Amino acid sequence: MTQRPARFGPALALACITGTLLLGSAASGRAERDRPPPAHTGGFSEPLCTECHFQADVNTGGGTLTVDGLPPEYEPRRAYTLDITMAQARLAAGGFQMSARFTDGTQAGTLMAADDDATRVAVTTSAGVQYIHHVYAGSHAVAPDTARWQVVWTAPASGEVVFHVAANAGDDDESPMGDMIYAASLRTAPGK
Repeated sequence: MTQRPARFGPALALACITGTLLLGSAASGRAERDRPPPAHTGGFSEPLCTECHFQADVNTGGGTLTVDGLPPEYEPRRAYTLDITMAQARLAAGGFQMSARFTDGTQAGTLMAADDDATRVAVTTSAGVQYIHHVYAGSHAVAPDTARWQVVWTAPASGEVVFHVAANAGDDDESPMGDMIYAASLRTAPGK
C-alpha cells in the first residue's frame, strides 16, 4: 500500500497560523503579568494594553483609573509621590504603565518606585523614555476590587509635561479575555 503525502490546503494553513498567533497572544498576555512590554501607554501614537487584553473598548468597563498627587503646576526638580489607583467591580488582578514626557515626546524628569512599592513597581527604559510599571508582586489586588501603585516623579528644570497612564482591571484567569483596559492623560507645567 502506497501512502500519499499529506497535503494542506490554503484554508487549513491559514487556520493553523491564526491559531498559533492567537495562542501566542494569550501566552504572552499571561507572561506579561510580571512586566508589560514598554511603550504601551497610548501616548504619542503608542498602542495600549489592548494589544494583549482585548475584552472591550478602552474606558468602557465601568471602573475608574485615577492618578493623585500631580499638581497642575510643578516646582522644578521637586519629587512628587503619585498614587495610581485602578478600581472596578470584580477586579482580581491589575497592572499599569506610565510615562512622563515633554510635549515633543522626550523624557521629562525621572520616574522611580516609591519606597513602599519598591518590590511591586519597576522602570524599563525604551528609546530614551522611562516606563514605570507593575511587576508580578504588584499585580495582586490590594483591596477588594482595587489595585494601587505608588511612584515618585522628580520634575525637570522646566517645560510642560504630559503623563500617559494605562491600566488593566483583570479577572486573574490567565487569559487575555475578561480584562478591562483604562487610559488617561494628565498635564502639568512649571509654576510661574
